Amino acid sequence: MAERERDPYYLELPHTSGTAGLQATWGLGNQLFVFPGKRGPLYSGHAEGGGVSVINEVRWETDMHGTVTRKLVNETHNIFVTLQNQAVESTGPGLKPLLVKASKQYRSVLKACSLDVYSMAESCEDGDSKVVLEEQMKIFNMTELIWSLCEILWIDLAPGGVVISQLLEWLRWHFTEGEQLFAEITRDEFPEQHREYWDCIYRLVLQGQLDKVRILLSHNAAARTDAFLSMDEVLRKMPIFNQLYRGNSVSEFDMKWRHWRDDCERRLESGEFSTSTNLDIMARILCGEESVFAHIKDLCETWYHMLVSKMLYQRPTVKSVDLHYYAQASMDEFRGDGRMSEMDSILLSTLEFDVHQVIKDCSAVLSGWWFVSHLTDILHHCGQLESHRLEFGHNLREYLLLDYATSLMSHCSLWQVGVDYLDQCHDTGRHYLEQFIDNMPIETERKAHKLLNICEKRNMPEQIKSICKVMGMRCLKNQRLGAALSWFLRSKDVAFATLIAEKFLSEYNEHGEFSNLDLLDNLGSSMLISHRLTFLAKYREYHRLYEERELYAAGSLLLSLLTSRLAPREFWITLLKDAITLLEAKECIYGRKETFELMHCLEELTKDRQFLAPDNEKEDISDLRETIDLLNLALTRNLARSIVIEGVIKPT
Repeated sequence: MAERERDPYYLELPHTSGTAGLQATWGLGNQLFVFPGKRGPLYSGHAEGGGVSVINEVRWETDMHGTVTRKLVNETHNIFVTLQNQAVESTGPGLKPLLVKASKQYRSVLKACSLDVYSMAESCEDGDSKVVLEEQMKIFNMTELIWSLCEILWIDLAPGGVVISQLLEWLRWHFTEGEQLFAEITRDEFPEQHREYWDCIYRLVLQGQLDKVRILLSHNAAARTDAFLSMDEVLRKMPIFNQLYRGNSVSEFDMKWRHWRDDCERRLESGEFSTSTNLDIMARILCGEESVFAHIKDLCETWYHMLVSKMLYQRPTVKSVDLHYYAQASMDEFRGDGRMSEMDSILLSTLEFDVHQVIKDCSAVLSGWWFVSHLTDILHHCGQLESHRLEFGHNLREYLLLDYATSLMSHCSLWQVGVDYLDQCHDTGRHYLEQFIDNMPIETERKAHKLLNICEKRNMPEQIKSICKVMGMRCLKNQRLGAALSWFLRSKDVAFATLIAEKFLSEYNEHGEFSNLDLLDNLGSSMLISHRLTFLAKYREYHRLYEERELYAAGSLLLSLLTSRLAPREFWITLLKDAITLLEAKECIYGRKETFELMHCLEELTKDRQFLAPDNEKEDISDLRETIDLLNLALTRNLARSIVIEGVIKPT
């Protein structure tokens, strides 16, 4: 078992028969895209000899992607994150109760998931689906059984190492046949006539539930006979060790227990129970006789049930570290062919305190990485794994957390859970997360915002820029200029912000108005990322001032755009045409000095050969010359008006 490897799994891909070969490229997490191709290297997404007609998506270790397992992932994720925060704040003895609480919460979620699968299996009508659900329920039960034993031995350590009371609770939690029979029998009008009356009593005795045994015996018609009264007295007087045993020491309890057992053996030998074969068997169990356990081993169901029952009546003060010495005898009773099952191997390794072997075996037997990653994390905080590092550099906890997180990253929603697990991998978790984000498909803006929030919290500027660029280009392709500009501003991408600004200006030239006014009116300091974007924002501000009839402020801003050379040269004629309405206004918006500056700009523009390029159509050149003539006329008239108003003519 220790060296067992998983057998290879062969998968036949559709639409690939008769091809010369296969190529593959990595997807996200445990995902490959496989397609026909000739001599294609792994990681290459290009097939030789033409396009790819069929692409097969291959995923593995998707056990956590099911309906019930998603519940397990999501609910235990909160427990995991809370525990990591608590582990940072608490150290020493204060951490132990937190670890025990987290362990019990994990087991509680496991049990809830097991019950959900049971309900689904009960209502399932499809035979194949029901088999799958039953197998999943078996795995959940196995996981909870192993975890609870690990909790007893490694996490919730009992004072002095005496664990019999905890092991009895473990039996009662996982072997419920006795309690179910007890409830069924006590409901009968004549309990002693139930066909499994004595089997139920034996089961309860083997689990130490002596109060329920006394209740069943009291319903027997012979309850008032000497034999039954003697047995009731023995059961009533039996000392049970637990952590609340009145503060007495282990040695004091052991002395009282030995006195009780001597009394039980004396009664048995004196023949007090000889009148009833069933009571005689009970007395022999209480005395811990080895032969009687072999006689009723079927009621124990498993070797580990028998082990705990034997310890209860043979060595109730056994220490946790000594349990494995007594396990072999119980295993021999159940292992007829000499072979150990996978579960037997794991439980035996647990009793032997072989932490790493338990983790190794569970990794091979249990589906997914959930169990080993969460158990290892708790054991790490308990100090059980501090000295163990793997040959390739990772510590065991980080390696398992990485594998678990990787198995979640290919799921459409569970990838968000995987991020928090990668955060706890301090050696390589950030590198893994960067690679996942770089390769993650972004189907919606909602997902993009989630990714950005993750990157911003973890200071990942390159990933932020990449996400914004992808979304910006998608919006640009769909002619959503406002959304595209928002994405590029968020990533501070100067080149694409400039490109979008130019598209806004081209749109204005074509339609005579701006779109996305809410965005342009609220750019704030973001406009400073690019000169072209600054001009766009200021030009939009000019239009807003003009609409609000703040003509002096609008005129001053328009002139500054020209004289500061912030406006692109090809846009000067548009600004000068806008100035005509200000030059013809009732108020004298531009003074003599400002008018001369406008004239200078117009003159500079008309001297530019590119402005009157020979390849322009004749109609365009004609319209342009007409516009220039109108500008000259408006400037001349405004200059004359400003000179008169300012009174600067001096007599000759």
